[in-house]
Amino acid sequence: MLSLLTKYLLRYKRVCIPNVGTFEIVMQSPQLSVADKLIYSPVFITQHRKEDEVPEHQFYFFTNEGVEKENFRQELYSFGERMKRRIQNAPFHWKGFGTLSYDSTGMLFEPDEMKLEAMQPVPAQKVLRENVQHQVLVGDQEMTSQQVTEVLNTVEYKRPWFIIAGWVLFILALVAIIIYLYLNNFKTTSTGFKTLW
Repeated sequence: MLSLLTKYLLRYKRVCIPNVGTFEIVMQSPQLSVADKLIYSPVFITQHRKEDEVPEHQFYFFTNEGVEKENFRQELYSFGERMKRRIQNAPFHWKGFGTLSYDSTGMLFEPDEMKLEAMQPVPAQKVLRENVQHQVLVGDQEMTSQQVTEVLNTVEYKRPWFIIAGWVLFILALVAIIIYLYLNNFKTTSTGFKTLW
């Protein structure tokens, strides 16, 4: 029975054993060791939860393996009960996954690390390249990295403050003339010029 459960666990990354719990294979992300200058490959560990509700998929999987569903259900529950009693008496090592033991708080699980020989640590060294150009997408234009640097480093032309002040004074004078004409009902004599007619 344990070999069938192991097969299911390796294929679907999760298996439930009644009265013992649910086991799940989880991948931990790669780790960077700055001191050793190495990147360690992902590590797989098995986690244990106390949930022991067997999913229907697990029953269907073993039914397809040539076992009758009701017979397998009874065998699985009796296997789980026997395994629980065995763990209460002495720790049980599930090869490649971890060790189950029992204490006053309940069932404990100490996982084994599943290391793959093919995935050894990789050296992690900084690579600094000088004067390297590559294509960069800026908006909808493709530019080289040097062109982008030049665009970002160009100083934008600013108008001197006295030109801006001159335009402001001109607009204020124009507004003052229009207000003056408005207050005098736009009479031509209000400008100070005498009409010739």
